[in-house]
Parts: sequence; structure tokens; C-alpha cells
Amino acid sequence: MSDEELFAQVSQHGKSYVLHVDDKIFNLEKISLVKSTIPVRKPTTRGGVYFTDTTAYKMKAITHDLSIIELLPNLMLGPNTEFKSIEIKTVLDVNGTQKEIILETHVANTMNTKDTVELNLIVDKIRLD
Repeated sequence: MSDEELFAQVSQHGKSYVLHVDDKIFNLEKISLVKSTIPVRKPTTRGGVYFTDTTAYKMKAITHDLSIIELLPNLMLGPNTEFKSIEIKTVLDVNGTQKEIILETHVANTMNTKDTVELNLIVDKIRLD
């Protein structure tokens, strides 16, 4: 299955989504996964940290676990020059077998309210385990 087909399947048929940061797990909901343009004219290394083409898969997800807020400064490119890759896992039915799908992402930005944290992520890689 190509990455393009895998992204299409995950966005339509992914089960529950779980974000893994170090040893902590955060349940995600209201997942949106779309391919869109990135504001660069040519493929480039962004912030000297990760490579991006002129288009990328962007993911928007919400968590109600506000403890993620304390981790965000280390997850985002911004004040720090290094930031962590985040794994988001889901399960997908592939030919009658449940397979774990792992999305390697980076946090682009966040928005939080008193009850939720909305994460806007760039998907760097997708793996089928």
C-alpha cells in the first residue's frame, strides 16, 4: 500500500487515535487529516530540523488531557531549536487484519481552552506495523 493510499485509509477508517510523548499517552479525538500546501517555494529543511516539500499532510486533533500543556514547549519549534517528533498511533483493518499505523508528526501550533488542547501537526512519516 502506498503512503498516499495509507493516508486516505487512516483519515477515513482509523479507529481511536493515541498520542505518545515520552512515557505519557494522550487520547485524541476530532481528527482531521488533509494534504495541503506549505508556505515554501521549494522543498527545504525547516528550521534546520525537519525536511518539508511544498505540500504536506496536516493533522488537527483535540485532547481533553490538559497535562499535555506542560510538555508543549519541548514539542514545538519556536523558542527552542530542537523539538521532539511525536508518534500518533491508530488501528486500521488491512485485508481483514488489524494493523497498527504510526504517524510521526511535529507540532506546528496549538490552541487551548479551559477544557481542551487543539494540536495542529505536520505529518512527517507514516508506518504500517
